[in-house]
Amino acid sequence: MAAGDRIFMAKEETSQEILANTKKILAGAAEKPKRYGICINLADSNPATRVTYLYDAVGMTPAKMNFTAGMFDYGDWGDIWFVRDNRPVMLNNDGTVDYELNHENHALKLTGGASDITSIAYAGNAMSEIPLIWVKRYTIKNYHYVIFCETQFDETYHAYAHTDADGNILPVTYFPMYEGSVTNNRMRSLSGQTVSASLTDAQETTAAQQNGDRWDKLSFSECNLMYEMCTMISKSTNSQAAFGAGCSNATDFLKTGTMNGLGQFYGYSGATNGVKLFYCENFFGNYWKRIRGLINDNGIIKVKFVPPYDSTGAGYINTGVTPSGTSGGYINKMEMTDGGRIPAVASGSETTYECDGFWFNNGQVDVALFGGSRSRGTKCGVSCWGLSNLATHVDANVGASLSCKPPVAA
Repeated sequence: MAAGDRIFMAKEETSQEILANTKKILAGAAEKPKRYGICINLADSNPATRVTYLYDAVGMTPAKMNFTAGMFDYGDWGDIWFVRDNRPVMLNNDGTVDYELNHENHALKLTGGASDITSIAYAGNAMSEIPLIWVKRYTIKNYHYVIFCETQFDETYHAYAHTDADGNILPVTYFPMYEGSVTNNRMRSLSGQTVSASLTDAQETTAAQQNGDRWDKLSFSECNLMYEMCTMISKSTNSQAAFGAGCSNATDFLKTGTMNGLGQFYGYSGATNGVKLFYCENFFGNYWKRIRGLINDNGIIKVKFVPPYDSTGAGYINTGVTPSGTSGGYINKMEMTDGGRIPAVASGSETTYECDGFWFNNGQVDVALFGGSRSRGTKCGVSCWGLSNLATHVDANVGASLSCKPPVAA
């Protein structure tokens, strides 16, 4: 029986029953999970107007860095779960939380006292806890759609970034607070360290996994979720304009921990300082991050949304997308997959479409690099991709960063 019919037939019931049933109906409507969506118009080149809010995001004020005031403006997004419940923690090697860090000064524990963010003797790492986000992604004609929900709205919503190698959907996942530094053959996410570069993909992966069986390098699904979260709250595909230029035009690399006292988000209009997103320092810029789950196999982009991964493309999905345009140019077209957007054409500019760079080599098997480095200028950002380097390639501008999946609750 429909809700309206139920209210209409209530004349046969007592007034108390009418009131009780009406409350139940209203409560049922209120329990429907909220959804926050964006639609990206591929035909609109303006990064500030091509994104439209959908569902419960309609009418919300976007977030952005206020460079003049030196503070981050959350707009209407500060109390939405994936922003509100994101927190900086010290994570044990077994993937469990040791303690939460002070949100404004990571040198301290949330409960007071000095933290272990600089201690290489600490049996764990400084990580950003990302709450579970269910995502629906699809394309209709010239529009890409990304819809977030706190619960699985229906079977078309997936949580690839929160899925472990056994297929378990986890309530949280962990991104790196700091770029990866290798000490005693183990990759760390700690403050005050020099980022490790000039390693092969295999060497980086081995070092990351030395932390324990829940640890690995960042993946395509995780980097794409960061892209989606940032695009969602900023309502823009120009991440440098919304969040900061990052260390993208600098003589020297930054050591880890330069932004420990700058909260959850922070950025500068100048290109020699870092950028901070969801407590993750230099998620783009400074060093390229070599990632898992995305390769260019002789001119065909292949993806894998959940672990385990390899660097050959075994078990990957053939997207049928061949990179085109000018390698080293700006992205003007991306394609949508079930696990997120991938770069396709580099024929744009620093102020149009994605506003980020794209490098590719269609004559070999290339492992993806993400985010750009200190010398890539306005081509850095959360949609900056490199698909032009072999897994064995070593470079002083290329590093990697940790990720961790927590253990499944007993």
